[in-house]
Amino acid sequence: MRFFEFFIGLRFTLAGKHDRFVSFVSALSVLGIALGVAALLTVLAVMTGFQTQLRERILNVASHMEAVGGAGGIADWRAAAKALSAHPRVLAAAPNIQEQGLLANGGRAQGALVHGILPEFEPGVNEVGRYLRSGALANLAPGGYKIFLGDVLAAKLGVAPGENVVLLAPRGRITAAGFLPRLRRFEVAGIFHAGVHQFDRSLAYIHLEDARRVYQYSGGAVSSVRLKLDDIIGAPAVRRELEGLAPPDIFLYDWTNSHGELFRALALEKRAMFVILTLIVMVASFNIVSALTVMVRNKRPEIAILRAMGADGGGVMRIFLLQGMLVGGGGVALGLLAGLPLAKNAGAIVAWVEEKFEHTLFPGHIYQLGVLPSEIVFSDVLLVSLTAFGIALAAAAFPAWRSGRMPPAESLRHE
Repeated sequence: MRFFEFFIGLRFTLAGKHDRFVSFVSALSVLGIALGVAALLTVLAVMTGFQTQLRERILNVASHMEAVGGAGGIADWRAAAKALSAHPRVLAAAPNIQEQGLLANGGRAQGALVHGILPEFEPGVNEVGRYLRSGALANLAPGGYKIFLGDVLAAKLGVAPGENVVLLAPRGRITAAGFLPRLRRFEVAGIFHAGVHQFDRSLAYIHLEDARRVYQYSGGAVSSVRLKLDDIIGAPAVRRELEGLAPPDIFLYDWTNSHGELFRALALEKRAMFVILTLIVMVASFNIVSALTVMVRNKRPEIAILRAMGADGGGVMRIFLLQGMLVGGGGVALGLLAGLPLAKNAGAIVAWVEEKFEHTLFPGHIYQLGVLPSEIVFSDVLLVSLTAFGIALAAAAFPAWRSGRMPPAESLRHE
């Protein structure tokens, strides 16, 4: 673009008193694009933060990968853990007995997913210890029959640390009176709050040896070996590599198998929200078409004079295309100035609104998190900026193209 084209395009954009309507429509276009950019940045930041925190909280309690045995479990978990830990990307391994159970206290009963663990191995693959509100995992000892409960599960059972619950295991014995489940009284050794409602209302931890007795695991068998990896994103690739190291009766599952559907759904929702909110920018861009169409019609004499002075059709087109670029660039810049602080402080703003109006907008038991997270990703900012600018430029293309094809004589005929 030559200097005179830039100068004239800038002069047309900053329309004077005779083109106030065009200036007004252009200002609406800038504000509309800015609103769309700010909304897109905020929504994408919140959804990215939601995905990141939910993934971190889930994988801090759930395992990155799990080696599961067949019907009889894994007979020699130490050998299996040693073989799997030979992979350089496996950081730690720990045995686990995972079974369903029914916890009862008086007239209250709740189903639970019971994990039998070894306290000395568990911190390597599981960070539930950092979420403990009372007690310590070291209090779990073989034969002590102590149990750790999620805070929601404990509240539903109406128990506190030091009180007892009864665990009913589905593995029992058949008698003349029918099937009798195994029952064992456990003392509540502590309460944890993982911040994921699904875990806080269903998980319970007991010692591995206590789980073997209650669920009748023979010898030193366990149901699975849990693994922690150096990079959760590469879990599927590591799983495929470990399948060659694992014994033939062991099956490997990574977190994308157990929780992948949730995160794929969140990613799809994020893309859908991007498309929906982009419509705001597209609607604002229609004002660019209107403003430039009126501008081209009003500037027919100037266009004819420029053509008579030697300007070609491409030069005239670039003059009006510049206006679309300036409107789009101004809208994107204003949207970034408003959207980035809004996206960064979305959680604090929502908390203030909830406190001011005494109404919870994002209940923790539904959205899994206590506060609204936000995380600004550079790629999202770049994508939003380029998309908004591209839409504005595309909206300006047709009026600009019409201006470049306008014959000079036809432009002056009615003047």
